[in-house]
Amino acid sequence: MKDQRYKAIKSLIESKNIQKFKDIFTIVPISTVKEDMKINYNTLRRRIDNVDLLTVRDIRLMAKLFDVEDVLLFQLIQSEYSTQQVQKRKSR
Repeated sequence: MKDQRYKAIKSLIESKNIQKFKDIFTIVPISTVKEDMKINYNTLRRRIDNVDLLTVRDIRLMAKLFDVEDVLLFQLIQSEYSTQQVQKRKSR
């Protein structure tokens, strides 16, 4: 049985009300997602904090959990990745 918060994530992603990938985890906890993805909490946490570590499998599993197109989730991740790269360059 899927967590009902996934439906909220779906509607927020599709309506473009979620602008950052990390915002997803303010609605549904990482612990819930990690259980459904069958992945270690620390591994998922590290991948969320550093999105270039996310695998295609991770993206596809999350998209399936949230019942959204893979490409919509990838766009959020790509935006987050771009932000992280700018922050890395500024900190050098």
